[in-house]
Amino acid sequence: MATRNPRTSSQVDAGAEYLGHEQQGAIGEIRTTAGIDVVDKPMPKDALDLEAFMNEPVTILVNPATDPDEPRLVQVGVNGVNQFLPRGEPITVKRKYVEVLARAKRTNFTQTLDERLGEGMNHLKAMHLLRFPFSVIEDRNPNGGPWLRGVLAEAR
Repeated sequence: MATRNPRTSSQVDAGAEYLGHEQQGAIGEIRTTAGIDVVDKPMPKDALDLEAFMNEPVTILVNPATDPDEPRLVQVGVNGVNQFLPRGEPITVKRKYVEVLARAKRTNFTQTLDERLGEGMNHLKAMHLLRFPFSVIEDRNPNGGPWLRGVLAEAR
């Protein structure tokens, strides 16, 4: 019977490996080097219109944090591109980052329990809240407001 070597050449110590180039930059869009996706079929015209719409500038204000331990900058990312948004200051960003903020929700529950009747009277009520509350200061597209209301109304 052959003895088994506990450490073979196929094992990797991840902590000792190269983890990629460490990028430095200013606050704003920070790109990652995730690569390029090749599209092998024509894009529908409405997809191009949606892409243009999502890249339009929108001026927003992310509300200041109520918890002193919360970071001063809110990080949002789309397709490997990160944007850091300062709280309490107006900033103009692409609409796609506003969508990330609008979809960043948490759900809190309140519970009503009648212990006399057991689990049958355990009622949970969900309340959805924005993780990073914000206001739109300026959106020059007349479709921007209805679009945002629709995104906010979606459960997730």
